[in-house]
Amino acid sequence: SATTIPAGFTEEALKLCFYVADRDYIEIKSLVPDVTNYDGEGTLTATILFSPPERCEPRAEAIYDFDIDKDFIGFTPLNNPDKDVCADIIAVTGLAGHAFGSWAHSRQKMWLRDYLPRDIQNRARILIYGYESQLYGAHAAKSIISDYGSSFIQSLMDLRDHPSCRDRPLILIGHSLGALIIKQAITDLEPSIRSRLPVRTLIFFGAPHNGLEVTALETLVKARPTQTLISELKRESPTLSGLAERFRHVASDMTIHTYYESRPTNTVAEGPDGNWERLGEALVMVERSSALLNVESEKTRMKVDGDHKEIVRLRRGQGGVYPNVLRIIKEALVSASEQFAAQSAETNALITAMEQFTAQAAETKAEDYWTEQYGVSSNQTPIQYPSVAVNPTPIINNWENDEYNLVCDSCYDQFPKTQLHQHCYICSNGNYNICQPCNVKGRSCPGGHDTVSRQLKEDEKKDQEEEEGDDPKSIGWYCDLCCRPFPDNNLRLHCNTCNNGDFDVCLACRKLGRVCVKGHKLVKLEMQKTEVPPDEANTSTTTIAVTETEESGQGDATSPGESGQGRTTYPGSDTYSVKNRKHKNKALSTFMRSLS
Repeated sequence: SATTIPAGFTEEALKLCFYVADRDYIEIKSLVPDVTNYDGEGTLTATILFSPPERCEPRAEAIYDFDIDKDFIGFTPLNNPDKDVCADIIAVTGLAGHAFGSWAHSRQKMWLRDYLPRDIQNRARILIYGYESQLYGAHAAKSIISDYGSSFIQSLMDLRDHPSCRDRPLILIGHSLGALIIKQAITDLEPSIRSRLPVRTLIFFGAPHNGLEVTALETLVKARPTQTLISELKRESPTLSGLAERFRHVASDMTIHTYYESRPTNTVAEGPDGNWERLGEALVMVERSSALLNVESEKTRMKVDGDHKEIVRLRRGQGGVYPNVLRIIKEALVSASEQFAAQSAETNALITAMEQFTAQAAETKAEDYWTEQYGVSSNQTPIQYPSVAVNPTPIINNWENDEYNLVCDSCYDQFPKTQLHQHCYICSNGNYNICQPCNVKGRSCPGGHDTVSRQLKEDEKKDQEEEEGDDPKSIGWYCDLCCRPFPDNNLRLHCNTCNNGDFDVCLACRKLGRVCVKGHKLVKLEMQKTEVPPDEANTSTTTIAVTETEESGQGDATSPGESGQGRTTYPGSDTYSVKNRKHKNKALSTFMRSLS
């Protein structure tokens, strides 16, 4: 296979990357998105058939930086599925097997790549998984079953740590030792983690649940690193007995289909040149009694006309088991599609319930805050002053209308709209945003839809006008959002643009994330009454000393009487910058997180 191929490459372009002398012997069999290519813009992976007249490796030109591998270790994708993918199909090879070659019935055809994608209309992503399991040589395996299981499940969780596939149902296919690795991986999972890896269908070929015929191998691997592994695979081994017992407790959650061999397989012996060859006695490697699980969820128990190697090299046509396997996979895909849709509906209902609970909790907490700060209930009728506007501005939760910022619907942190983020055009009536930190963590919208990356533009001219704003044009005595009066010697937040520069917001409303109508930058004003001399009482109004400060964005809004860093006596020079808007409304973020 060839990996890390740049996006946009075609099969013809890839072929031209190899030496001229090799091109006539190269056939590109597949060119599909890499396992980490979720949006179609990442690297590609290809499977290549190289048939030179003399044995050698294909050579790529030095200027092309992609990897060529013939061992297929780890996950290798075999198809380019449609956008509406409803499941992942993963095949795990057996002992001393090749991740790709073990499933191929000829050099040209391999059913997982050449037949299955077309027969299921590319409704699933198909991958193979390879691992080091050679019994001798420099790369002889030193692992045991539990090691293989741990490596597989960790790699699988990493593979699916993306919103587009995190909850996608799994169809796992295992041959021989590969079936035991799948069982080990599933039983090792904690229940909470197992629910995030929805394994719905298992297809086992020649699975040695109660042991494998390893008599010949025991002699060959004696005193070698692989001796422990072979001992675990022998019939009635304690390792397999314990694994079978643990697996019974979780087997009821999935549908299992079993295929077992009917012909003997030549055992391995050491040849004259010292290499291992299948020259030994022909034996049935996995007896029927060992291949069957005998549990209620085992729906298929079918004999295959072939030996231990041939039972997974499926061919098209009526003579083999491929039609039966195809029918099982199609049924599993229908079930997976329905289950995936049900999961999405359940998730949406849960999100709606959480949003309602959060709104109720926010209202209760705001009521407590108002009572604590001002000694009155927010339900009391506020004092009406003559200066109240005729058409007061309605209460607005301005997260959607903020001209500078957006709020992440996952963590509730605010971020500049010019910053790269993910957007869903379906959830929350097409207004669901995910900040970059949450996107890196793999978070997605509730519906699991495909999100788009975007950066919104800012109105530079209007921004400049606001950066050069004048002194407050007017200072009100009541909050323009809730119409409550401001207590003496208390802070409020002022907008110098809305309502002709006469728009003030109390701290209680700001705590709820409410801002001015257009989402302008607010400044804090501290009102301090000064006494008026008695002889001037008839001719002068009350004098107000105003202190202006930019919202600090650190923790909750400053409480009455506190002085914050960066505060300057009004009037003063305007030192606001666009990057400071990153921290705007941190008080809201802290407040919302306190509700969760």
